Amino acid sequence: VMNRLRALFHPIFVFIGVQVAWIGLMIVWIYWYFENRQNLAEFTKKLPPELLESDFNWIVLLEGAVLMLVILAGVYVIFVYWNKQSRLYQLQSNFVSSVSHELKSPLASIQLYLETLKYQKVSSEEAQDFVEVMLSDTERLSDLIDNILESSKSDPKSMQLQFALVDVVALLQETIFHHQKLFEDKQCDIQLKFKDHVKVSIDGRAMRMVFNNLIANALRYSPSGTVLTIEV
Repeated sequence: VMNRLRALFHPIFVFIGVQVAWIGLMIVWIYWYFENRQNLAEFTKKLPPELLESDFNWIVLLEGAVLMLVILAGVYVIFVYWNKQSRLYQLQSNFVSSVSHELKSPLASIQLYLETLKYQKVSSEEAQDFVEVMLSDTERLSDLIDNILESSKSDPKSMQLQFALVDVVALLQETIFHHQKLFEDKQCDIQLKFKDHVKVSIDGRAMRMVFNNLIANALRYSPSGTVLTIEV
């Protein structure tokens, strides 16, 4: 029910409804004017002759039409402002959702490795690997927080990505390694197919975020036993 009410109060539907209401009001006003034109003419006869002109009736009609147009222009301005606010709210909601997902991904990885170290017996080599992964996740969290702080201080349109030659295959291998524990827990497997290492001029941190989202979503919405394949 709430979703239906929100859909009905969408700015576009509200704007259309207001336009229909004002057009209907204008039609009713014009109809009333022509129906009472005789009464208005009798009323104008009581006014001083110097105030009246031969086209007085059309002047009154024109003034009413201009007034309606001014009101419609005001409604349009309100609609434009409302639409901008709605888009801004949607962007903020998407940003919060994306940031929340990015923060949860490394935190979940760290939590899994810590629980493994706490409740299971692992070799010193495995423990060292776990520590390396957790350190990498903390660095990723730090980079993400730095990006958020930087974004909040500057205009998004003026933000500049830091392009550099990045080995895409190595970046994918690193991302897959960070999610290895999650794949094992869900009994899924992932295959990275490539002919050669490819270096591309990209922003490494931004692309790592993209890869993390893609792999995390693929893992989240895939059933157990799925084999995910990435081709470069």
